[in-house]
Amino acid sequence: MTRIHVAIAVVGDARGRLYEVATICRRLGFGHTSTNTDVGVLKGLAALEDLPALRAVPGVLGIEMEESRSSRGSRRLPPVRIRTPGARRLRRAAGRTGQ
Repeated sequence: MTRIHVAIAVVGDARGRLYEVATICRRLGFGHTSTNTDVGVLKGLAALEDLPALRAVPGVLGIEMEESRSSRGSRRLPPVRIRTPGARRLRRAAGRTGQ
């Protein structure tokens, strides 16, 4: 099981429950190492197969993975996109309003 460095962004209205979200993520296998309460970000290690479950935690906005390279330093990968029916409806609604 490969574990990678991740940053979990917590949606604005759930920031008051940041530590509760962190506890749920830890129960799902997230190796929580630090918290940035100013912007609502949890950092740590997670297995690739745990990412869908972590993304489904209420209050999680998104997950960003970081791949480390020994000779060049670290490289950021694009955020994991896990499609949900609600996200599709939001994109369609945004398209109708011209945003």
